[in-house]
Amino acid sequence: MSVKLQQAVTQGSLPNTNFFNGRLVTGADLTREQTARRESVSRLGETIGEGIAEGLRVKIVSPAETNPLVAVSPGRALNRCGQALGLYEETIVDLAERIGSVERESIGFSRCPAAAATGTYAAGFGLYLLVLSPVMTKQGSAPVGGLKNSFAACGSDVILEAVQFRLLPVDPFLANDSLPGSDHLRNYLAYRCFGVDRTQRLFEDPYGFALENYGLLDEMRGKTLSDNDVPLALVSWTANGLEFVEMWAVRRRVAKRSDAAGWTQLIGDRRASETEAMIEQFADHIAGEAPDENDFREVRAVDHFFFLPPIGILPLAAGGKNGFDLDSFFGEKMLADVALLDGDSLRPLLREAATHEPISLRTDEKIRIYLVRENFLAAQAGQVKQIAAVFAKRNLPYYGTARFDLADWDSSRFA
Repeated sequence: MSVKLQQAVTQGSLPNTNFFNGRLVTGADLTREQTARRESVSRLGETIGEGIAEGLRVKIVSPAETNPLVAVSPGRALNRCGQALGLYEETIVDLAERIGSVERESIGFSRCPAAAATGTYAAGFGLYLLVLSPVMTKQGSAPVGGLKNSFAACGSDVILEAVQFRLLPVDPFLANDSLPGSDHLRNYLAYRCFGVDRTQRLFEDPYGFALENYGLLDEMRGKTLSDNDVPLALVSWTANGLEFVEMWAVRRRVAKRSDAAGWTQLIGDRRASETEAMIEQFADHIAGEAPDENDFREVRAVDHFFFLPPIGILPLAAGGKNGFDLDSFFGEKMLADVALLDGDSLRPLLREAATHEPISLRTDEKIRIYLVRENFLAAQAGQVKQIAAVFAKRNLPYYGTARFDLADWDSSRFA
């Protein structure tokens, strides 16, 4: 297409009905107006990005193997098509039963096609992806009449832009993977979704490798996972019931789309949101084991994790039995000097860490340990029971603060 300066380019423009006195308005005119409004909102949504804005947290209500139930909290999200999806009260989802014989998504409110259906739905043991999808439903009835006063049947009164939950099988996309045992499975799945098996290649060959699609979710896109869907959680369903519900492997904050092409991993908002999810995933994984109530002093990181986020917080069993032990958890991977960190430095350290790739426990990479000064002093004074250790990648800038009354000359850094 070729145009001249100041010539209107109408390709892709939205047709809005031109209302004026005396015009005969039909249902088609009003439908066109509604369609233009929805399309305009979707284009705005696509510009903002995709992901979960708030809420939509998933937790196990009943892990029973024959009737597993999860609860999803109220919240809002944007899908890849720019549609805003909302859940306005806590909802219990029965994973074993489904309404109807065929899953259908709403394509009436979006130009994004639904994913192709693959096989018959049959919930059972396996790994699944729980997603939130748009759906169109009608309520009520309204009397109508023909233009020539002829009688017409009643039509639907309102059309609701609603949401539905779908459960998508993940196992077919892991057929070529050598899955680890149950101790490592949750961590393995999370970092399969984060795409760490491919992101390292960009550093090895910056000019020969462009990373635009990576991770388990991208492999599912266009097959079972639609652009209409918002991923909420991975679900592991075994003969023992629900083993775990892993949100942060697939849950992402709203992230703007990147136009950086091969630079996506380096400057795109997507990778930053994924690294933040890594930090949240570790915290959620640890919290689910209730370290404030259990003795984990003998637990080793390598027995449960292949990867750790570039930064994380570990509750220690200092002065009691509940929590982790630094020497046991990190072993030889921990640097010998444990530094003190001012609380004010924790936020910039977290922001810096969000630009780094995760820590691999299958390499000889060392891990730096900090104690938060305020927390350490409060524990010494008996004001708090738990000491929090901050672990971070060694190649992150050093944020420790040396003080003569709280640091040793032979194991601390001085500015």
